[in-house]
Amino acid sequence: MPLMESKKVAPGLYWISIPSRGVFLQCGCPADSVKHLIKFGAISSQINQGFLQETGPNALLLSDLSIQNGLFANLGEFSVLQMFYRQGMLIPQHPGFSQDKPIMIGHAEQIKAQLDYVFRGNYGLISEAELIEAGQTPQQAKEFMRLKLRFAFGQIKAADKMFDTRVLDRRKVEIKGGVFIQRLELNRFEITCGDESTIVDLNLAADESYIPTYKLNFQRFAPQFFSVIHSGEGDGWDIHRPSMASILCHGPDVYLIDAGPHINHTLRALGLSLNSVRGIFQTHAHDDHFAGITELMLGDRKLEYYTTPPVRHSVNKKLQALLNLKFPVLERFFNTVDLVPETWNNIDGLEVFPSFSPHPVETNVFAFRVITEEGYRSYHHLADIASFATLQKMIEPDPNKPGLSPEAFQRVKEHYLLPADIKKIDIGGGMIHGQAEDFSGDRSGKIILAHTAAPLGPEQLAIGRAASFGQVDHLVASHFDPRHEVAARSLHHYFPTVPFGSFYELLNQPILPIEPHQKLCQSPHHAHDVFLVLSGIIADAKGLDHRGLEYVAGYLLGDDPDCSLQDLFAKSFVEVLRIPRRIFTAFLDRYHLADSFSQNIARRRLLQNSELFQPIKWSPLLSKIAKSVHEIHIKNQQIIESFTGSFVFVLESGHLELFKDSFKEDMRPGSFCYEDNVMNDHRPLGLHIKALEPSAGFLIPHVVLKDIPAVEWKLLETYKRREQKLSKLIPKRTAA
Repeated sequence: MPLMESKKVAPGLYWISIPSRGVFLQCGCPADSVKHLIKFGAISSQINQGFLQETGPNALLLSDLSIQNGLFANLGEFSVLQMFYRQGMLIPQHPGFSQDKPIMIGHAEQIKAQLDYVFRGNYGLISEAELIEAGQTPQQAKEFMRLKLRFAFGQIKAADKMFDTRVLDRRKVEIKGGVFIQRLELNRFEITCGDESTIVDLNLAADESYIPTYKLNFQRFAPQFFSVIHSGEGDGWDIHRPSMASILCHGPDVYLIDAGPHINHTLRALGLSLNSVRGIFQTHAHDDHFAGITELMLGDRKLEYYTTPPVRHSVNKKLQALLNLKFPVLERFFNTVDLVPETWNNIDGLEVFPSFSPHPVETNVFAFRVITEEGYRSYHHLADIASFATLQKMIEPDPNKPGLSPEAFQRVKEHYLLPADIKKIDIGGGMIHGQAEDFSGDRSGKIILAHTAAPLGPEQLAIGRAASFGQVDHLVASHFDPRHEVAARSLHHYFPTVPFGSFYELLNQPILPIEPHQKLCQSPHHAHDVFLVLSGIIADAKGLDHRGLEYVAGYLLGDDPDCSLQDLFAKSFVEVLRIPRRIFTAFLDRYHLADSFSQNIARRRLLQNSELFQPIKWSPLLSKIAKSVHEIHIKNQQIIESFTGSFVFVLESGHLELFKDSFKEDMRPGSFCYEDNVMNDHRPLGLHIKALEPSAGFLIPHVVLKDIPAVEWKLLETYKRREQKLSKLIPKRTAA
């Protein structure tokens, strides 16, 4: 009988089980990895000495790369929570309690980043000084710290005290019990036990992504003027549903409330893309509400990020830890908008009231409202609240002891119970989540029960109800068609010099619905027309599963004569504005746009096929960038040590080698380099290029790239990958 069981569970996630040596190794920590292990059967529940106890990993192997294909690769927060609390490894008197600490394995930088991230995930901001820096008064900071210490049982513990670590360089390292691990190359490892061995490869292919455990059915996106779309009702352990979240629609604008793991999967099922979303309201920084945040950085414009200053600071600290960065990540990739706590904040007529909710990390609950002839219509979103019984146990009148003041408890209770037309509440139970019973007397019109993986019981259903994915609650009806507003904004994005009122002839065209998997052109007579995508996702039939061949809201199709519309299909429910070719051509001629609109098509095609611009294909941004590039030609065997100035280099044709000492990387058309030239807050990598044949490329000024989050994120990901390779290939110099 073999000693070792080895199984690839999902992309970037492996399970290695060696029961005879007491080693249960989770290799890779992508988002929702615990859910995958539950679904696979590596984690199961049993009753042990009267306790409900789970099986699961006791060791984690981290990815060498913090980012892969735009997504976080090391999100071990829920794996750690599962080990500590659901296995019971950290709970005295629990049958799973052990003096042996969980083992964290990986590159030194990744171990440090993961420990810092787990620490911030447990506690958020950790001192009165940090809270004051986040805008709290000294008195507020003292109250916050009292509560944090009560949740933390009186002590904030350093994460490195709760783990054993195994730092991997190039040597074989013992995990324990005669089980060894060795890095073979970047993200490829060999695990051996006796005469048995297995290879684990945590690298993702270029077109591969981390995946959820559930499938979502396509839903039509048809909100009214003020609507709530229920996009997540589960928790961090629910293998069948996304974590608790909602999508708020106000006029033509779409807002997310939290971004849990695989948020893009959720959006796609609803026929939405990042181009459809204006911003996000963030409740707090736990992974089941936060882990999808990098997916929001993969668009061609910055989204607006709404939360209170304490939550923003807490999220920034966690992002900085995850990525081992010093700069404020949110401010680099979002337009941050600080909301004033305990006050109605106005966002173009949508009013939002954020209020404090007791939790181990800084947390808001949100109330939203819109004025109507009959008065306000409202939606309240209460994620990660605590039950009244839990809060009452925390009441401590002595201001010098950990706890919650009686006055604060009363304020929180009143906020939770404020009536709304629709209210969604967390009923996850336990120490840090809510109970449905607390809302038995709530006077709200409709209560949605969420944040639980368990089925609802009769007592709970007497208080509220469940929501299915994509269910919509309309609060205020529309008396205008917001799709024309979306179309007008998109056209203005393409033609910024044209007066806004001059788009009416283009807008006065039919809006066509397209079912999933149907052709874009339902009639051959439309094959030469131009289509503006209003919602949903269009893809080339030859690449329906390839993320790089997709066209989303705001993109024109048919503007390039080489784009065959007859090859395009819908990947979700889609709506498009069909503009007859004759009308579109007359519009271009009237405003003298025909030449400028078409002159950069060849270069735009080249940009859209490069690695750097893959997430923003066919965006009008590519035309703007194409006008700013500088062509260069490189002779065979010519070596270029660096380029002067703040430029990124993209290879157009030929074959180059990127090198430094023992580091070598092949560059083919579409590859890019010198990202370190434009990242002022990172050390230069000192790489050079050598032409292996006559080659050509172009330099792109960073000034035209710096406000495109998808490009900035790609630059950061590539820098991290090359830096990691260099650190492993080039021996560290020691002092003489």
